[in-house]
Amino acid sequence: MRVPRFAAALCVAICASALQARADLYRWVDADGQVHVSDDQSDVPPGATVTVQPTRRPASSAPASPDPSASGKAPAPPRAVLSVAPAPGKSPELARVHVLRFQQAGQDISLNVLLGERATCDFKVDTGASVNTVPRRVVKELGIEIKRDTPRISLVGISGKPALVPVVVIPSVRVGTVYVENVEMAVLDTMSSGLLGLPFFNRFKVQIDSAHGELRLTEVDLEKVDGIYGGMGEAAWRQRFQQLQARLVAIRKARESVPEESETIAQNFLDKLDREEARAQAELDELEDRAQEAGVPANWR
Repeated sequence: MRVPRFAAALCVAICASALQARADLYRWVDADGQVHVSDDQSDVPPGATVTVQPTRRPASSAPASPDPSASGKAPAPPRAVLSVAPAPGKSPELARVHVLRFQQAGQDISLNVLLGERATCDFKVDTGASVNTVPRRVVKELGIEIKRDTPRISLVGISGKPALVPVVVIPSVRVGTVYVENVEMAVLDTMSSGLLGLPFFNRFKVQIDSAHGELRLTEVDLEKVDGIYGGMGEAAWRQRFQQLQARLVAIRKARESVPEESETIAQNFLDKLDREEARAQAELDELEDRAQEAGVPANWR
């Protein structure tokens, strides 16, 4: 179920559905204790408690990623890992379903989230957003340094103009019984709250009970979900590659407009373009390595 988008100072690009058509299996138990399973949701009787099992695909047979040390490239960012400790008195199997209480204001759904085991922040829920975002103040509180070579992505702001914003890896995200390590988030200066989008929620089957203020998250195995590679769908992967490729094209085109004021100014201009091109190319190489490791189809890059 899609959560309505919240009105924010920054409009995050919506990720088109990357999941291929699939037939989910619906399982329920009737009043006599009889178990029923169907791939047709219309077969489910009203009021029944249903378990939804998404279609799986075989694990990717993509070639192993080359050793970063052999190529001289920096290692790719750590991958997100879902790690859940069962609640007291509960079995590990039951811990795979998480019921989170949320606050609702209008159409906005808000969760209180603990990041890096030390900083708390309210996060809006938008299961269709193509990125997660976090306020810069929280990143500073976590002691994460944003450097010139920190990867960046382009987001469209309220003015309608794209802006490059840094992307960092938050060491851990804890909300209720859910604990996820190494979560990638775009850093925003203009927001007081964060946003949890598709890259976070595609780890789960999401059900929303607005009447009781409950968000039910059922874990899924991303390695076996159609259309998801390395935690992202087709639209998100394409967007990342297209943005970096467009940056490289723009930098190379800028060489055609070398200042004519003086030789020193011209050389400084070219040196700056060299540094920008090197950073963009390094980000593209790193993204290519991540895509190869995750088994991303070549035509998504």
